[in-house]
Amino acid sequence: MKKSLGYQTTVDFYDCDATIIDSVTSIKHILEKAATIMDLSVVNTTIHEFSPIGISGVIVIKESHIAIHTWPEHNYVALDFFTCNKSFDLNEGILWIQKQFRAKKIDKNSSQRGFLDKIR
Repeated sequence: MKKSLGYQTTVDFYDCDATIIDSVTSIKHILEKAATIMDLSVVNTTIHEFSPIGISGVIVIKESHIAIHTWPEHNYVALDFFTCNKSFDLNEGILWIQKQFRAKKIDKNSSQRGFLDKIR
């Protein structure tokens, strides 16, 4: 594995409970609790509610960030984790989030960002 500055994990949650994923209170609680489960340190949380539906938000963590966008009309959530090292096991937190959203299916992808051999 090449050395890099960051690691990105994207998760797509399908067939979620629309009421849960369209609630600022629920999203804030779920993501902040997940950060604790994953041993990530929350610095600041900003969640925006769109009209008529949908939510976008970012949780700044000491390790980088968690970003979310929800489409309640499609029962879908896009979630991104960006961390500065690979020492964090996100799986337990992701599974916990899946239960909270009542998502029937998830797709998870991981990639590296900022390859050191390309930085001069």
